[in-house]
Amino acid sequence: MKGNLGDRYKNAFGFVAANMSTTLTDNGFEEEIQQPQNTQVFLLDNKTKFDEVKLYRDKIEFDFAFRQIAEEYNTVYATPPMLSFSRQKKLIVTAIDNVDDIEIVERYNTSPYDIDWKGLLIDMENHSFPADKLKQLNQIFKHNGIWNVSSEIFDALEITAIYIQDVQIDFVEGFEDTIAYSFKMRAIKDLEYQILTQDKF
Repeated sequence: MKGNLGDRYKNAFGFVAANMSTTLTDNGFEEEIQQPQNTQVFLLDNKTKFDEVKLYRDKIEFDFAFRQIAEEYNTVYATPPMLSFSRQKKLIVTAIDNVDDIEIVERYNTSPYDIDWKGLLIDMENHSFPADKLKQLNQIFKHNGIWNVSSEIFDALEITAIYIQDVQIDFVEGFEDTIAYSFKMRAIKDLEYQILTQDKF
């Protein structure tokens, strides 16, 4: 497959993580990576990870993965997303009067992961505007429920389901066949969402 993914990522997001270079090389893009004009866009970003991801619910399924030739991209929805994860602990802290450097933590719990998901929708076969993929992206966001998710990264973090809070869609200058998008997601447990939904009615 011939395709300059490096320039697409650069125009869409301003950088391409160094982590991506190994994955691209392993999946048939070694020639693209070695081109001199592309070397400058591979920058180290330790927050960013790459892997194949499956997003699914009921009988609906979307695969985010690399393929070696354009004809095989009809078996996947999009290339793997760039992912970053963050979470925090909620603490109730009480200070002790007239005592420095000591405080009492009365209660705490750990918040679910917040997830930044960035990716590209590319028409790899016809290199025309990916209208069908954009419609599907809109349907993914409009679903008012949880999506099950599976990948090595999500599994390692014990994330099995997410809900989508925000979406942003941008058109990539110079590439009619490419749309950049980003989701803001939050990890959730299946049962937790069902209970909260039932309580509203």
